[in-house]
Amino acid sequence: MRTAAIALSISVLFLGRGSGQSPDQRDRTFYLTHTATTQQFQEVATAIRTIADIKQISTENDQKRVTVRATDPQIAMAEWLFNELDSPIAQPAVPHEYRTPGTTDDVVRVFYLITAPTVQDFQEVATLVRTITDIRRVFTYNARHALTVRGTDAQIALAEWLVKEIVPDPPSSTHQYEMAGNDDLVRVLRLPHTATVQDFQKAATEIRQATQIQKVFTYNRLRAAAFRGTADQIAMAERMASDLDHPSK
Repeated sequence: MRTAAIALSISVLFLGRGSGQSPDQRDRTFYLTHTATTQQFQEVATAIRTIADIKQISTENDQKRVTVRATDPQIAMAEWLFNELDSPIAQPAVPHEYRTPGTTDDVVRVFYLITAPTVQDFQEVATLVRTITDIRRVFTYNARHALTVRGTDAQIALAEWLVKEIVPDPPSSTHQYEMAGNDDLVRVLRLPHTATVQDFQKAATEIRQATQIQKVFTYNRLRAAAFRGTADQIAMAERMASDLDHPSK
């Protein structure tokens, strides 16, 4: 018996003979074999829809089948995502990247955040990356701790730097990133002496309000906060972080 697709965050349009089909579109079906649960299956389907910008997609939970109606470039990207996210083993140290044919500044990248120990940690890092980079097409696959993003070369480069800076424990030695093409700096500040998450969040809020930095996000487990602003704002944030994180405070 066919099970109706569960509506999580995916908007499903079931495809039938009666629906119209644009001349430059065709159907393609994928069968997922390494998704253990319906939720995992739906997360992969939603990632394909979101990242490849496919409007018409249908899912069948029992058969773990995803059918898309899209253009050839969209289907090519969907196939890459399908093979990437449905593979049994991730290799985090190897770049997992897809460049859209015929474009020079449209990149898809998958980061495997295996050192983020919990789903909450993983989601915090994903939100931090989305907030600081301004990448609009972002999707997370919790079972694999896979963060999939689609953006420009500059956005992907910043996302890669943030992942390497935020997730490792202990952190790397370079904590500042200069944005190409504008005056923005991105700085990761750590407040390891804040005793509780509430203390850490209070300190991060004080810094944000005093510096008027708009792009701020925190990673609670490592007491790390990423700030994106001007050189003066970042310098002020660094001074405040040093004062607020003093062991005697």
